[in-house]
Amino acid sequence: MIRRSSRLKRVTEMMSGVSPTYEHIVSRAAHGEFVNGMYERLRQANREVWFGSDGSGLMTETCIRSSFFTEEQRKAWQTVRHRAAREDPTHSMDLFAAGCLPGHGPMLSKLPVDASALASQLEAQRMLTLHGIAGLIGEALVPDLLLRALHHVAARLPGAEVLATATDEIGRAGLGISRVERGKRVELIFDSDSLELLGSLEVLVDPDADYARPGALVGWTSYLSRETVDSLPGGTPPVPGPPCSPPGSGRGTMIKPGFVLSTGYFTDLAPHLENWRADGVITTAQYDTLKDQQP
Repeated sequence: MIRRSSRLKRVTEMMSGVSPTYEHIVSRAAHGEFVNGMYERLRQANREVWFGSDGSGLMTETCIRSSFFTEEQRKAWQTVRHRAAREDPTHSMDLFAAGCLPGHGPMLSKLPVDASALASQLEAQRMLTLHGIAGLIGEALVPDLLLRALHHVAARLPGAEVLATATDEIGRAGLGISRVERGKRVELIFDSDSLELLGSLEVLVDPDADYARPGALVGWTSYLSRETVDSLPGGTPPVPGPPCSPPGSGRGTMIKPGFVLSTGYFTDLAPHLENWRADGVITTAQYDTLKDQQP
């Protein structure tokens, strides 16, 4: 069972001066990466995300390993000349200003718990699939009644198969629902008691795929914990500005490989560099490097 604290009722606190609380979600996953339509690797990583009640937040990822379905894929990955410049850092951090990381809380709060009405709303949002439902509730704290309604809707999707037992990629048993979607058999594994989403699996069934054979496990996610916390982890830089308006909009500024600030949109970076340095968001060395890069 996933470790979980009491659920957070998200409220809009942007510009209110109230210290935000955070939904903290920890997961482990492996997802295929495609560049220009070509499969590159299956990247496994540990991920943590903090969704602030004011829309601020933090995402961190630590790459565990890369794997490949063929030796040709491995060789291509290792021998591309510009690989060293493109490869992700082992650890990455994306820090979000207020309003820039709203998460799924605002949408979840508006969903009905009546199964028929819920299915209609998900269909209108183009989320009436196992993949869509997993994306909605995987990184979120979801009320019990809504979890049960979503499980009910998932189990009754056309072509869905309800599995009496199923196991996620790290060995936890639960209730399963599977369905073929977009050339893959998607399987969701739910906690037998709470119906929280433990994880998901994606198995290739498309015989025409050129990167792996049918039956290959081409993606998976396991959710390790969901809880509410009062702050971002120690050592995190202060939340930057400007905030995103409207929520979810904005831009990203790479401070260095593996460290990105996501903020409201702007065109002139110079004054924001000054503010970020003064507020301790970036170091003086980072400030000097970025300033030197400006035209």
